[in-house]
Amino acid sequence: MLESVSHMPRYSPLRFRVFDTSRLRYRYQYLDRIPARLRPQDTAGSLVHRVLCDFFSKILTGERTDERLVGMFEEGWQALSARYLRMAGVEELRQSTAEQLRLFTATHELKVEPLAVEPYFQVEVAPGVTLFGRVDRIDEEPDGSLHLIDYKTGSHRDEVDARQLRLYAIMAEASLGKPVTRMSFWYLDDGRVWTAEFTDEERRSSRSELMAAVHELEQVSDFPATIGVHCGHCPYLHACAEREEIARRRETEGW
Repeated sequence: MLESVSHMPRYSPLRFRVFDTSRLRYRYQYLDRIPARLRPQDTAGSLVHRVLCDFFSKILTGERTDERLVGMFEEGWQALSARYLRMAGVEELRQSTAEQLRLFTATHELKVEPLAVEPYFQVEVAPGVTLFGRVDRIDEEPDGSLHLIDYKTGSHRDEVDARQLRLYAIMAEASLGKPVTRMSFWYLDDGRVWTAEFTDEERRSSRSELMAAVHELEQVSDFPATIGVHCGHCPYLHACAEREEIARRRETEGW
């Protein structure tokens, strides 16, 4: 299967999301392939995702406690580079991230056995079109259907993208042979949960929207900037032709 689709155009939920948010970033990231410049928060977020993956896939249910989870995070933190650990503000970031995990343990059930943790999917959704991606976690509902869960370590509510989850649902159903009925974003900064159902109508419309988006990506030739709050945490800001205007807008608008 992988060999038969490896030569086909490949699209991820992130790719569509970037295109919808900022076509200029899309050009930098996917066409020009400019190296990203990650923020300290991005490194911390990646570590949290890895720790949660290991916690639910490697730690026995009887051993899952808040102390164990935070301890795993602290061990991973100490393994980061010395250069990173010396950066300004990183110690405060460590403390706030550890608090996120403590809130997670107080908000969510630790004894649950997920059906899959960080499964990777690659699915041919139409002739010549491959959709791929990795979802944080999939739980099985009592009726055997699937619940997709995506952890959010940032605090940017503007980044909620239900289409992102619907695309993961399409891949999960094709790969696991079970229907997805629920999709959720779990916000680690404040414990909030955003959940939606995945209905038959959404299933049909999502496939239509997917193919329309693929067609648009294949035809696009104009990449204007879309300046907004998202620019403040863009990993391509250092190379952006609009960075002076972005700095002015951040100053005047307070983001």
